[in-house]
Amino acid sequence: MNIEAFYASFDQRVREIVAFGYEHSPAFRQRMDSAGLTPSDIQTTADLSRLPILRKEQLVELQRQGPQLGGMLTVPLSRLRRIFQSPGPIYDPESDEPDPWRWAPAFRAAGFGPDDIVINCFGYHLTPAGVMFEEGARAVGCAVIPAGVGNQAQQIEVMAQLGVTAYAGLPSYLKTLLERAVEAGHDPRTWPLNKAFVAAEPLPPSLRALFEEQYGILVYDGYGTAETGNLGYNGPERQGWHLPEDALVQICDLNTGEPVPPGQTGEVVVTLFRRDYILIRFAVGDLSALMEPTTATVIQTPRLVGWLGRSGESVKVRGLFVHPRHIAEAMRRMTGLQAYQAVVVRENHRDELICRLVPTADADPAHLRDSAAQALHEALKLHCRVELVSDLPADAKPFVDLRTWD
Repeated sequence: MNIEAFYASFDQRVREIVAFGYEHSPAFRQRMDSAGLTPSDIQTTADLSRLPILRKEQLVELQRQGPQLGGMLTVPLSRLRRIFQSPGPIYDPESDEPDPWRWAPAFRAAGFGPDDIVINCFGYHLTPAGVMFEEGARAVGCAVIPAGVGNQAQQIEVMAQLGVTAYAGLPSYLKTLLERAVEAGHDPRTWPLNKAFVAAEPLPPSLRALFEEQYGILVYDGYGTAETGNLGYNGPERQGWHLPEDALVQICDLNTGEPVPPGQTGEVVVTLFRRDYILIRFAVGDLSALMEPTTATVIQTPRLVGWLGRSGESVKVRGLFVHPRHIAEAMRRMTGLQAYQAVVVRENHRDELICRLVPTADADPAHLRDSAAQALHEALKLHCRVELVSDLPADAKPFVDLRTWD
C-alpha cells in the first residue's frame, strides 16, 4: 500500500470519530468551535489539518478544567479499567477492553507467542508502561512475569529458574540484567531467552549487535507514548517502525501543522479512534520522518525512520520525559544552593542524568546533596547522580543533553 492510499484508508474513521467527539466530548467541541469548524468540515484525513494541533501543555490544562478529565472523557471514570499518570502531570485513561494500548501487532511481529514466558521490565505503578506492554504480550498468548524495574538479583533468579524465553523493557536494562547475571555466575547464553521487544529509548546498532552476537537474543524495537500507546514497530526487516493500522500517525510541519512528505522531518501527531477518550490531532512532542518507499516489506504500512529528537525542550531519559522546568522547580526549593547544571550523558549504553551543584559558603554539602537527590527523584521519577562542584562556567546552561547514539 502506498503512503497516499494508506492515509486515505482512514477517511471514514476520521469522519466518524470527529462527529462522535463533537457530540459527546465538551472539550473537543470547544476545540472545533474555536477553530470555526463543524463535523461537516472534516470529511477526509487531509481535512484534519484544518484543526489546530493539541500539545501536551494544553492537554495538562484541559484535564485540570473540571470533571471527566476536562470534558475529554465520554464515559464515567468508573467505566475505565485503570487510570495512570505520566509526567506533566497527564492522566492516561485505559479502556476496559483487551489490549487497549494496541501493542499485540508489535509483539506478534517480534515473534512472541503462546510458547513464550515474558519477563516484563517496563515500569508499573502510576506509569502505564508496565501494564501497556503486559496487555500486548498477553494478547498474543504469552505468559507474563510482571517484574518492573529494580530487584535485579531476584529477576535474574526468576529468569534462570523459570526458563524465561522473552524480554520486554528498556534495552539498557536488558544489558544490565545480562551483565549482572554473568557477575552472579550465570551464563545467559545457556538460557532459553532468545527474543526481546524494547522501547522508550534508542536502540543503537552497536547495542542490538551485542545482544544478538554475544547472547543470541533477537531484538525488535517499537515506539509509542503513555498517552497514545503503539505508534510504530519493527517488521521482520527491522528497519524503521511500521505505522499501526488502528491509529492515525502523521508527520506534520512544526509551524503549519500540515502533513509533510516522506523524508522530511516533522512532529509526530496522533489521532486515536477510541470513543471513551477523545484524542484527536495530538502532538506527542517527538520528531520523526516517514521513510521514502523503497523495497517491498512484509508488513505493508509506511514506516517511520526512527526518533529524531524532541519538538520542545523535554528529553527522554531512561524512558521518561524530563523537562528543564521540573528540574528548575526542584532546585528552587533548595537552601544552600548557589548554582546548578543538569547534564544528560550516555554511559555504557545507559542514560545518566547528572545534576552538578555549587553550594553556598554556609551550606551543609552532604545535606544539600541528599536533599537535591530526593527532590529530583520526586519531581522526575528518576534517580539522578548528584555531584558537588566548586563552580560552573559563567555561561553554563542549566540543562544540557550531551548524548550521542553511536
